[in-house]
Amino acid sequence: MLSILVVDDSPTVLNVVRLALSSQGHSVQACDTGEKAIEILNSDPSIRLGIFDFNMPGLSGVNLIRESKKIIKNKEFKIIVLSGEDKPDIISNALFNGADAWMVKPFNNEQLIKQVAELFENDVSI
Repeated sequence: MLSILVVDDSPTVLNVVRLALSSQGHSVQACDTGEKAIEILNSDPSIRLGIFDFNMPGLSGVNLIRESKKIIKNKEFKIIVLSGEDKPDIISNALFNGADAWMVKPFNNEQLIKQVAELFENDVSI
């Protein structure tokens, strides 16, 4: 299964995402700032998926996307952005900078599980 890093400044979102993906057998680490996420990514190269909140204090979502892609150069490393935003210019900016998918909050667990499965559907190492 996947090693996943979830970054969100909402403890509720962190818990929901952790429970949903852990129930599928994935290993989930969670933190509440982009700065902590960078530390985790630097110390754990096995992470295959980042699920990042877009609007957080400190390191912005776009900068977290850029920095995480510099740290984990593996092209199989994927990023899903979670956000209350659904403006096309913001979404396209995130995708242009390296995000692989965008999900609008609130979301349900089935949507999240399906999105993760779709991102890795051709990956035989899972």
